[in-house]
Amino acid sequence: MSSEPTFDSISHTTQVVLLGVVKRHENDETPVQTHEIRKTCETALDGVETQVVGTITEADVMRSLYQLEDEGFVEEVETSQTSPTGKGRPAYTLAVDAEMIFEGVDGELLEDDLE
Repeated sequence: MSSEPTFDSISHTTQVVLLGVVKRHENDETPVQTHEIRKTCETALDGVETQVVGTITEADVMRSLYQLEDEGFVEEVETSQTSPTGKGRPAYTLAVDAEMIFEGVDGELLEDDLE
């Protein structure tokens, strides 16, 4: 994990997931779980015509969150919630200032309803 996260290796899909975490953070809805982030991203992208990102699956969100955690953008936190199979569900919080995210992500994504 680097001391200052950069956007160099982050795909547009991962940037959308990061913006989803930021949106939930700004609404005081963190820590947030994978399925909740996916819903936030789907809602924000619903009806938006963009060439940048297509449909975001839960697997996309999970992969993106793992990368964002490795890069230092988000942190995984323990929660008491479990999945229907009784396993723990990871939840994530923002590990950097939201303004840094808005300055670093692709500008085309900010035109969407993710900001």
